[in-house]
Amino acid sequence: MLRSIVSITWQTSGPMSDISLSRDAGVLIEEVSSIAAEVDCNSDHDSRIAIKKLASRGLLDLGLPGSGGTYSDQIRVLSDLASVCMTTAFTAWSHRMTVEYLVSHGGDESRTDDVRHARRVGSTALAGTFRAAVGVADIPVEARLSGSRRTANGFLSWASNLHDDAVVVTGIQSAVSGERSLIAFDIRNEGVEVLPVAGLLALDGSKSGALRLSEVELDERSTLASPFDDFIADIRPKFLLFQTAFVLGLARGSLGAIGELRGPARSLEGEVDDARLRLIELRAHLEDGGVALDAGRRPDLRTCLQLRLDASHLATRSSQLELSVRGGSGYVAGSATARRVREALFLPVQSPTEAQLRWELETSS
Repeated sequence: MLRSIVSITWQTSGPMSDISLSRDAGVLIEEVSSIAAEVDCNSDHDSRIAIKKLASRGLLDLGLPGSGGTYSDQIRVLSDLASVCMTTAFTAWSHRMTVEYLVSHGGDESRTDDVRHARRVGSTALAGTFRAAVGVADIPVEARLSGSRRTANGFLSWASNLHDDAVVVTGIQSAVSGERSLIAFDIRNEGVEVLPVAGLLALDGSKSGALRLSEVELDERSTLASPFDDFIADIRPKFLLFQTAFVLGLARGSLGAIGELRGPARSLEGEVDDARLRLIELRAHLEDGGVALDAGRRPDLRTCLQLRLDASHLATRSSQLELSVRGGSGYVAGSATARRVREALFLPVQSPTEAQLRWELETSS
């Protein structure tokens, strides 16, 4: 019974707002699954292909005004994607978060429309901004004024979806007043240097790397309308819940792949059943967060931090259990099992890192 619960796609246990959305998501998830091995560790993979397909079916702005669904639906889509391909889920998440920033917090209308409809890809580059918001670092991008000319200067150590048409959202701090705000800029702007990173253990197809900003000119269209503190308070719970969605999707992929235990593998039955029960429990907490967002309520930040940490631990544990059950066949580098093990290793270093999550939980208790 537990195996059947975790091996089916999420929307079968919680129908989407519109049955056509569920059908479209199912078809696309099958497509994504069929090319997961090809996408894995392929630095030449163009993540925009899947993002455009998802957006064209209304599956990357769910929960926002004018969409055909809810935040709960968006959580399910991201989770189902991750259950078959973490790279696709991760790049879709990066795009979806950028859509959220621009739509909900006053991005330029033309740029927002382009990103929402995936005519351009979105890149969230807020790791340093979030660290600054909780007081553990300075915002890495500085705004400078020279006459009427305002420029951005700094170094963003990690961002994904760094295609030549990307729109990047990050925080910025005035060199004079110290005032903090959020900006959106085009990656093709003069002064933006992309420093790609290849050879990752997993997610090499996510077009990830660093950005160096040198006198990047900002105009009145660049700054998001929302005050910095309002933006952070609204976005962080959503950010964490959407991350948790793909983390639990990865856990579900591993637990679903284990199947029925036979022979010596039956010695792992208790651990596998515990992990499957834990998945059901955490998924219920994630659904509660989605329901709160759908009702216009802001989920408790500390609860979201703990949920994200617990989900990461479960995904890592689940991938190791899958490897233990599969044995030598799972140790083959090109196997789906090995891919999920590598994908799970990304979670402690993804921002917020495990160290930051633990630190925030300790200091907020």
